[in-house]
Amino acid sequence: MEYKRNCPKCGKVLYYTSKYNRNALEKKGTLCMSCSSVIKNKKHGNNKKFIERYGTKGNNTGKDNAFYGKHHTEETKEKILKDRDYSYAKTKDFRKKQSINNSGIKNPMYGKTYYDIWISKYGKIEADKRQKEKIRKNSIASSGKNNPMYGKSTPQGSGNGWSGWYKGWFFRSLRELSYMIKEIEGKNKKWRTAETKDLKIKYVDYKGDERTYVADFLVEEKELIEVKPTKLKKSLTVRAKAKAARKFCKEKGLIYKIKDVKILLEKEIKELHDKKIIKFTDRYEEKYNEKYNNKQL
Repeated sequence: MEYKRNCPKCGKVLYYTSKYNRNALEKKGTLCMSCSSVIKNKKHGNNKKFIERYGTKGNNTGKDNAFYGKHHTEETKEKILKDRDYSYAKTKDFRKKQSINNSGIKNPMYGKTYYDIWISKYGKIEADKRQKEKIRKNSIASSGKNNPMYGKSTPQGSGNGWSGWYKGWFFRSLRELSYMIKEIEGKNKKWRTAETKDLKIKYVDYKGDERTYVADFLVEEKELIEVKPTKLKKSLTVRAKAKAARKFCKEKGLIYKIKDVKILLEKEIKELHDKKIIKFTDRYEEKYNEKYNNKQL
């Protein structure tokens, strides 16, 4: 239940979750934050001691903090830990609620990168320095024994795009091929490849370098489609491309979409290959023969 009152000075409606807070502040005649700020600025605006102590740079930090140089006793620490109950944070309902409240456009980092924020706060030169240092630290953190693949062989098929041709169209992965067959041909949609000069998109990657990006399909002359696994949608590279693509599409009157699709079954791929509807590049033709020649599907 909400409780409300009006600011005595400007009449702004103020809301409270407790009637006791509302009644106490109403009795004191407390003003809203805006009106209070105006009065404090008028009163202390030219007071050097007030600015030194309560200005944005001092403000309860270092020696200005009442607890400066002090420490909690072990007994107090144990009492604090005992009194804290965070069990609610481990429940599925709480996690689900937090996920909903911080997903998509509700997330303060939606559509942003740390590099974007650094540029706005410190400028490009400082942002480049911070980005370079971040890459260096990440490299150290994932090198040698810190790398989860250290001492392990490369998984079979990893990094393979399984590229080839389907009815004269060049596909770069089985996911693209699957999207073409299931979502475009399966629903009788008109399309053309997005790898054309008029659909090239300029973007800045997470390192700050200028690059060119092309999506996969232009469907019905209105939807620019990028086929990508769901798990990669939040990667820095994909987000940087998507940000530039959405701006590009808005200017061109198009809609940008990142789509995932269930990949064709091995049986379906073999059938298409046997009928010569698809043909892989030389590299993947060899892999295909190794994989399927002695395999019963």
